[in-house]
Amino acid sequence: MRGLTRLPEPQILVERKTNWLADFLASGKKRPDSSKYAHNQIKTQLNSMSFNKCFYCETKLKGKRSEVDHHIEVSVNRNLSFDWDNLCLSCDSCNNKIPHSAISIADALNPITNTDADIQENLTFTDELIEPKNNSLIGLNTIQKYRLDSDILDTRRLKSLKTFLQLIYEISQNQIQEARITLTVDEINAIHRFKSIDSSYSLMYTVLIDKYGL
Repeated sequence: MRGLTRLPEPQILVERKTNWLADFLASGKKRPDSSKYAHNQIKTQLNSMSFNKCFYCETKLKGKRSEVDHHIEVSVNRNLSFDWDNLCLSCDSCNNKIPHSAISIADALNPITNTDADIQENLTFTDELIEPKNNSLIGLNTIQKYRLDSDILDTRRLKSLKTFLQLIYEISQNQIQEARITLTVDEINAIHRFKSIDSSYSLMYTVLIDKYGL
């Protein structure tokens, strides 16, 4: 998870959210029409906000199933079904989040309202495994609510980590061959590219790169 900035509301919501909400509330249905709240204009803007990643786990969504998530669940507040500030983008794993009745969003980190500093104070990693930092309760709640420690996410992060470790190995071999202990500018940039906010699992790499002083 990284701190994100909410972009302007898509025009489709500006024009239609009031009627969409009125129709949904009058219908008596439990769920709003996903073709409306997950309209292509909305998903495009959410993708731009998150650098084409899940808001919660940072999985790159290209080629993967993605869902428009109601941050405050419809079962909790139906009036927010088409509210731009309540819409997020999630992967298939994080969309299967723990319900509000078990863990409230008020007790977990929010990628929109919490900053990178907030998030890094409460979440950390040991290799691909996400953990609450310093036994942070809000960190633990965040991990549990969005299932950030699921087997599928551990596997995805490990696969990405293997690519990173291959880069480190290749750099170390170059250092040996060239009889140097320092990193070149290009090598530093290649390493730090992994912790750029537009990269997959950039929080994990921020933690690991800082931990090992790379």
